Amino acid sequence: MRRLLVLLLAGLGLGSGPVAAQTLNPAADSVVRPVPGSASFVGPPDTSARPTRLYHERLAGPRRLRGAIGKFPITMELDSANGSYTGGYYYERWGVWQEARFDAGPGPRTVNVCETPAGDITGQLRLPGKKGGTVRGTWENADGRRTAPFTLRETYAKAARYEQDLWEMWRYNAWRETSQQPRDSAFFYQFYLEVKLPQNPGAERRLRQVLAAPVSAEMMPLYLDTLLRRKQRQDKGYQFHGSTDVVYNGNNLFSVMRVSSFQQGPDYQPHEWYDGVSFDLRTGRRLKLADLLVKDYQKRLLSLFQRSVERYLAGLPASRAVKAPLPRLPVGGFVLAPAGLVFTLDDRDDARLSKAGAGTADRFLEIVLTYEELLPLIKRSGPLGPVLQERGLVPKK
Repeated sequence: MRRLLVLLLAGLGLGSGPVAAQTLNPAADSVVRPVPGSASFVGPPDTSARPTRLYHERLAGPRRLRGAIGKFPITMELDSANGSYTGGYYYERWGVWQEARFDAGPGPRTVNVCETPAGDITGQLRLPGKKGGTVRGTWENADGRRTAPFTLRETYAKAARYEQDLWEMWRYNAWRETSQQPRDSAFFYQFYLEVKLPQNPGAERRLRQVLAAPVSAEMMPLYLDTLLRRKQRQDKGYQFHGSTDVVYNGNNLFSVMRVSSFQQGPDYQPHEWYDGVSFDLRTGRRLKLADLLVKDYQKRLLSLFQRSVERYLAGLPASRAVKAPLPRLPVGGFVLAPAGLVFTLDDRDDARLSKAGAGTADRFLEIVLTYEELLPLIKRSGPLGPVLQERGLVPKK
């Protein structure tokens, strides 16, 4: 899920930097305390032949702000990094992520707002130098002739706080000084999520069972070493990169896109798989399409999806990336986004997506079915009801 960026440089008074960050020095912290009944797997601590390098860090999740530019409500999410913030925002009425570039400076700052696909500067946000929990300022268009006040306030009502938990491990059969990673090595890199719902511990537990690391922090080194040792026996050069991107967090809905990129074997053929998962924050229950859509939605939804794929492919070169019409929805499921339901095709759906080519620089195709298109299929009384009201697609109660 690609998200347009906001660069908000320090000064909003919202805090900054990693939370509970832990870095395990590969040279000093790779030795894991032996587990009862198991031997230490990293080799003697007083030698340079240790075959494992380990890195662990926990990062704060984004700050969530809501407010309005003039009369138009917006939602903004900001990630902290090195004393600054990166993230994005969208107008709730349209659900499209927007880009803004925040200028540095200790006092008042000017934010260049880019609200076109081409990234053209269409306006500015002027921030005062004063820090505080509520951010107030002035929006103006590109030529400065139109202005509107804006207000943003940090809030997690009907949303979740979360932290990102990064684990990385290199495993070698033997350490060798080289500028390139040995082909008999194996690598693992994964971002997990630690969701926090202090008022609803049952829902928090259910989300963590799916999104958090599979074992405790104390056991993760052993878990990863066991995994990578098995991969080394199967194929040479195994590498795994995993990311977890929260694409919707609000209206008691929490939706995540998990991207798994891995390669192994003599041909070093990479794969990149996209799997969506969505939850009801009130219960922690994983949501299916049947929870969101009316009865007997299947044929109509597939027809909408196939037409959207056809429109997407019409803009590609003659050597199309996938065969259409597709007989089913993507293997990786769906995610909820501010604009609608998102389905992502990867090489499990069409083998030709395993290799990038003309018109397919990425190994996936992202298809968005907007809430406007899906309106006849959405349960008005279901989990998406508040989203439709927010978008102005149904009357508010």
